[in-house]
Amino acid sequence: MGNAWKRALPIAVSGASLAWVFTRFDLSAVADALSWRIVQVLVPALILYGAFTLVIESASILRLLSRRPPGFGAWTAARVKSASYLLAIVNYALGGAALTLLLRRRAALGLGEAVGIVLLISMTDLCVVLLLGTLGLLAHADRLAINAGLLVLAGAGFFGALVLLRMQASLGPLERIRSLAVFDALRHTPARNLWELGGLRLLFCIGFIAVAGAAFSAFEVAVGPAQLIGGVMILALVGALPIAVAGIGPGQIAAVEIFQGTATPETLLALSLVLSTGLIGLRATTGLLFAREFTREALEQTRGEKA
Repeated sequence: MGNAWKRALPIAVSGASLAWVFTRFDLSAVADALSWRIVQVLVPALILYGAFTLVIESASILRLLSRRPPGFGAWTAARVKSASYLLAIVNYALGGAALTLLLRRRAALGLGEAVGIVLLISMTDLCVVLLLGTLGLLAHADRLAINAGLLVLAGAGFFGALVLLRMQASLGPLERIRSLAVFDALRHTPARNLWELGGLRLLFCIGFIAVAGAAFSAFEVAVGPAQLIGGVMILALVGALPIAVAGIGPGQIAAVEIFQGTATPETLLALSLVLSTGLIGLRATTGLLFAREFTREALEQTRGEKA
């Protein structure tokens, strides 16, 4: 019953959010905002984004592997990541679980080590998103102090935790927590690899901002660089919340609110729906084309773990 509720909740939230959106906005005006120019601009941008980010994902995984079994190279890492995309569409956490299970089997890792790698990549993504989002919002003078404070607190919290995990001195009662296998990647990954991972995830976020910028261009909506960066990073956080299917519904509401004033609400709604649909289609196609058997394996293993 619990698992059924968890699976149904994101669908219910997305459905309710979209129903509210469609009753509030003029659907004919939403349809009028669509044109073939959008397809011509956005489809090539999505294809480039998909190829670029898959290379980044593969390199990120390889940077964190302390050892590689025979045959586990860049192509296998890319396919393993691709296989997690379908589950990630439903729920970001499910995608992480699928990636963990596949890394255990294909990279011959222990559960704690696999969880640690997935957790470290996710934490790095969160830090980069917060950094870029805050820097984008810093352009608003009325929010300068509070956003600068949030950036300092988030950065201090992350790097403070990293120092505690990697320091040689004993943490006393907390040592048992620090020694958990899920923190192995944070504790033992060489500092150079961590910096490289940070650079890779920064490139990943820049790619996401670029494809969102292509969507604004396709809809001929003018938006400043700072607003684009800050707004898109907020949307990335909303999309990662495990409360809706791929952020559908809450993501559209957030997009209309964040970018209000740059275009009509109906145009912003159409833009958000097209971009979300395009990203979902891209991830689903990538998973099916490049890692069909891995995707099947991830689905079976995830169901088995839940059972």
